[in-house]
Amino acid sequence: MFGRFGSSADAPQIDRELVDQINKRLTLNLLIQGAAAHTFTTANHLVKEDLEAIRPGLTHLYDRFAISGQLNYCIGEIALTFGRPNRWWGWSRTPQKPFRNHPLMAKHGNRLATGETRRLQRLARTKGVIPYPMFHWLQFWGILFKVTSAESGNASRLEPIAIRAASEIWNIPAHRLDGSITRDVAFGNLREPKTGLGKMTRAGVVGYGGVERRGDQFTVVAKAWVFPLLIHELVKGIMELICLHGLNKLDESAYDAVTEEADQLEYEAWLLQAGPEMWRQFLAVAPREPPLANTVMNVAKLAPTPLHELMIQVIEAPDRAAKRLAELSN
Repeated sequence: MFGRFGSSADAPQIDRELVDQINKRLTLNLLIQGAAAHTFTTANHLVKEDLEAIRPGLTHLYDRFAISGQLNYCIGEIALTFGRPNRWWGWSRTPQKPFRNHPLMAKHGNRLATGETRRLQRLARTKGVIPYPMFHWLQFWGILFKVTSAESGNASRLEPIAIRAASEIWNIPAHRLDGSITRDVAFGNLREPKTGLGKMTRAGVVGYGGVERRGDQFTVVAKAWVFPLLIHELVKGIMELICLHGLNKLDESAYDAVTEEADQLEYEAWLLQAGPEMWRQFLAVAPREPPLANTVMNVAKLAPTPLHELMIQVIEAPDRAAKRLAELSN
């Protein structure tokens, strides 16, 4: 299942522990990608006045771009290339290889992806976005061209707006966020893809978000082609910063082994299909106090088994999940 970290019953204890930690990291990545994708399709309205001051109609254009871009993971070329969390484009009951023994994704990944697809198709109809395969993909490139044309010469005005939006959503000081609109999106020590599919994915990346240590503190860094993607990558970086609390008890070799397996670029398509619906269901049961970042941090600190029990409860028994999250916050 996980390369050199097998999950057979006769595997050494250390291997089983690593598999548990890999599964935990995959679950945290599901939440990270879900939060970023959810914000990608909703955050524009938080800064609508600023966007409309730059160009009237920009908010609506960004709405269409975000919905169409996220739909690309569900019904577009990305879905065609990667399929669904289950094999054979979701028609099989067998999960994709990384999730076959994953407590959450093996059971609910495909249904979460289906829920996200249906939600996006409903939104698409309200924004003039084609919600059907192939025709949607052709329209997407036209929308992308309109976005890049509208942003021409405005990157320096849009970047601080994106930073402010992400800062307000997550209550993190703006000076700890570094975001830029650029075609040169690579930064830091990027993980080398292991497969041909991963290498193909790397070639098509239009944004990166993550965490860098600068001096005595961590800074969230995000680079993306356009404004909506910049917010997406900023939120992804913020969530990564929060979720680091879930891995800080691993020694260096275990941390490297876990992230080497769980953070493969080719897994992002499936996580972006299932993650947004998982995130919305999580938000529905998360307590209003303390701040959401604290709740996510407490969840990230859970050991693998309690974490997966909680996330399954979010889907199957939301009242119990709400009670458990409230207990974690006290």
